[in-house]
Amino acid sequence: MASKTYSATVTPLFEDGSLDKEGLKNILERNIRHGLTGVFLLGSMGEWGSFSDDFKEDYVKTACGIVGNKMELLVGINATSLPLSLENMKRYSQYQFDSYVFMHPARTSALDPVKSLLKVLDEADRPVYFYYCPPNNNVNFSLDQFATVMAHPNLKGIKNSSSNMWLRKELLVLREEKGFKTLFMEGQEWAVDEALMVGCDGMISGMGALCSKIMVDIARAADNRDWAEANRLQNLFIQVFHGVYGINLANVWNGQKYALVKLGLCSTPYTIAQEMSGLTAEAKARVEACVEKYRDILD
Repeated sequence: MASKTYSATVTPLFEDGSLDKEGLKNILERNIRHGLTGVFLLGSMGEWGSFSDDFKEDYVKTACGIVGNKMELLVGINATSLPLSLENMKRYSQYQFDSYVFMHPARTSALDPVKSLLKVLDEADRPVYFYYCPPNNNVNFSLDQFATVMAHPNLKGIKNSSSNMWLRKELLVLREEKGFKTLFMEGQEWAVDEALMVGCDGMISGMGALCSKIMVDIARAADNRDWAEANRLQNLFIQVFHGVYGINLANVWNGQKYALVKLGLCSTPYTIAQEMSGLTAEAKARVEACVEKYRDILD
């Protein structure tokens, strides 16, 4: 399959906050069965900021042992500062996975974001994906700044979660004009079909733990240039998104985890990044109805 599909996965937890390793195994093996290109650990959906260094290292080690060479693993090195991100990169370097993912910390200093990213790229012992998400950290790049980092040989791809259609097109033009090899991965679930249609290389989706099958089906339709089918599947993807997260996004982490519980994949919907009180009886009923209605396209 030419179009790439990555899950920006949730981190399954027990109610004491420890890692649900059997749940992780179930989720990753299901993703492999569905044909995902790979999984991205310790991103925003993975609650990277909620865990200790030891927890995160054990998580990376465990996932590497489950996946082996059956699909790609991308590991987030996100931290609250550049030095801590570099420490994470060094700490994880002993494990066998494919790429690092780096997102700038929220702007709390005057560090140059281009120099920071270049520092990561220079020190990386393997390829790096740049997680570009201005809504999260308020770090915006100009096209000239993108050109500077895209010229670096260690930059494998960009996860574009800017929700900026203009930028998507401009980056594609820039890549063609300059002859860069950077992969462009759409980070917004509701725009995957459009991104693939205009020439992006794939998706990195926070719904991937639950929706890996439909992601792969959208990618296959795009590879076949069957845009009507890709759009039909995309609309189903959005309906699942609404059913699990809620229209107002009240249940992003705990909603998806609860859906995974209802599919028998993990033990609890527990999340640290979101108040569990928000998973009300009404929200549970909505998620249960969604899982039942779309069970065929989920698995």
